[in-house]
Amino acid sequence: GNGTMTALYGWPLTENMSKYLNDDGTKYRLFEGRLDLASDTENPYWIINKNKMYDKTKRFTGSLNGSMKITDWWDISSRVGYDQYTTNTYGYIAPESVVREIYQKGRLSKSDNSYTYLTSNIMTNFHQSLNDFDFNLLLGSTAESTEYQNETHWGYNFVTSGTISFSNISSQNKFFKDATTRKRLVGLYSEFRASYKNIIYLTITGRNDWSSTLPIKNRSYFYPSVSGSFVFTELLPKNDILSFGKLRGSWARVGKDANPYATLTYLTDNPIVYGSFIGVGNYYESGNAYLKPEIQTAWEIGGEFRLFKGRLGLDYTLYHSETQNQIASPRLSNANGYIMSSINSGSVINDGMEISITGKPIETPNFDWNVTLTASYNRGRLGEFLPGVENFYPTDAQFGTVKAASIPNGGYFLALTGTRFAYETEKVDGKDVEKIGGRYLVDPTTGLYKVSTLTGEVVGNREPKLIGGLNNSFRYKDLTVSFLLDFRVGGDVYNGTEYYMVANGLSKRTTENGREYVTVTGVNSQTGEEFNQTYRADQDYVIGATTYSGKAMIQKYWSNYLSNSSNFITSVNWLKLRSFAVSYDFSRLIKRQNVVKGLAVTLTGTNLLTLTNYEGMDPEVSAAGGTGGSGSTGIDYCSVPSTSSVTFGVNITF
Repeated sequence: GNGTMTALYGWPLTENMSKYLNDDGTKYRLFEGRLDLASDTENPYWIINKNKMYDKTKRFTGSLNGSMKITDWWDISSRVGYDQYTTNTYGYIAPESVVREIYQKGRLSKSDNSYTYLTSNIMTNFHQSLNDFDFNLLLGSTAESTEYQNETHWGYNFVTSGTISFSNISSQNKFFKDATTRKRLVGLYSEFRASYKNIIYLTITGRNDWSSTLPIKNRSYFYPSVSGSFVFTELLPKNDILSFGKLRGSWARVGKDANPYATLTYLTDNPIVYGSFIGVGNYYESGNAYLKPEIQTAWEIGGEFRLFKGRLGLDYTLYHSETQNQIASPRLSNANGYIMSSINSGSVINDGMEISITGKPIETPNFDWNVTLTASYNRGRLGEFLPGVENFYPTDAQFGTVKAASIPNGGYFLALTGTRFAYETEKVDGKDVEKIGGRYLVDPTTGLYKVSTLTGEVVGNREPKLIGGLNNSFRYKDLTVSFLLDFRVGGDVYNGTEYYMVANGLSKRTTENGREYVTVTGVNSQTGEEFNQTYRADQDYVIGATTYSGKAMIQKYWSNYLSNSSNFITSVNWLKLRSFAVSYDFSRLIKRQNVVKGLAVTLTGTNLLTLTNYEGMDPEVSAAGGTGGSGSTGIDYCSVPSTSSVTFGVNITF
């Protein structure tokens, strides 16, 4: 069935949405007698009031720490951590819902999901000073154990209407499934630190992990790092201009294991019984018994500077990272018998910078103004990949005509692939080459724009050109006012909600020209001549050997419009008032008594204002945030916008 937002966006404007029941209490159907129930349009009020879905989580977490000082230069510490939670999920689809016929007499599911994480660390720390040098050596070991258990009961077709219970479902329609996932990881690590006065700092680390999720011969992986900094202002005469200056740099390698059981391949968990025979098949995803650990190598350089006794500050970082043997389960050719396959897919490269500017324009005993501006950009690319694979689809994020993709051999990591209209061509070295951005080709056999036959074309890049924030804080005596502005420049967003509404004839775009006419202009794909045709609702048109009404051609025009992905893609800019807070400290007003030592109240609002060129609901979207990899960031498909909130708090100190 549909989700609430999908049903809401697809509801006809001429119908009363609040009417979801007949006078006798039965369901009011929009197309009863004309469509079967599975093909009808679901009412959002029915979904909210009749169908139920919720989850409840109980969690316990804690840790135990201990330390012992052996000598002045040697100490030992240990920590044991425990995190356990259980989530109970409940799903109920009421009888008469718009779902597959098998579930139209109701469906019930209950799941118990249990997560247990146990970790332990033992560290020994040696530290010693020698003249102007300080040395520190840390050696440690860690062990992690993760277990996830799932038990799901579900069934369908209630025997008696109104009784929501598994007891009201016949035994042949009740099912049970359970799964247990375990993972162990053991690691040894070390860290050496050295410093000279307050001028030079050096840190060297090394760690080796052994993971149960990798093949035996590949489950051990080592990753080191080295970093250093130089506070050069310690060598300069004290002055009022440059108060502090530090240069820093680092190089690091980080290892990562796979998900549990990614090395194994399974048969389906629902065998087919046919008479006395039992049939099984391959699971949709194949494992890989030769997986290697994923290794990310990165370097960064930067500096930190404070001027005018700290009134002005600058922090700048330039970085590069490259991930080798990235572990993924992409969609590849189904010729191997599987939809997805666990592989070491190649490399992911990121280059970028981060900058932070802080300032104190005003600083007096009664009034302060502090401001911080941050900005960053990142350019993500997919490096070498499997030979013959033009596009890498790390997830199943596919909405309308676009897919979330990464493009191998230096292409966008957060790309969108889709379909487009074909352009007119020109001769280049004796070959017909499309003039991208030129006039569209029109197919005279349809009277509409011709869709390009090329598949998997890149139609967008979801990665923004620049993101940042501006934080201001003002204090007048005991009153403090602060606000944070977020901004984004560039980065494509696919408006799948608009696509869905155009497809259902509910978008304002489809009311263009009062739905009386549409115009198709371009180049005849067969003759190369200019094409200009207006289809009017009150006229008929002969295309090929078929006569179409003008209304039919207008409908076909909008169906054709859906095939051009760029019609729904926007390079988005935004400015958001992310938070606004006002607080007042009453402590000075109550200092004559000895019970309450401090009293402060705070009023905070979040996501209060958005200024953007995006015409959809909210540009800060992800249609399916639970997916892995690049997910569906930048795809808006019947999404719920970011919520605004206002909170009030009182802080009392005794």
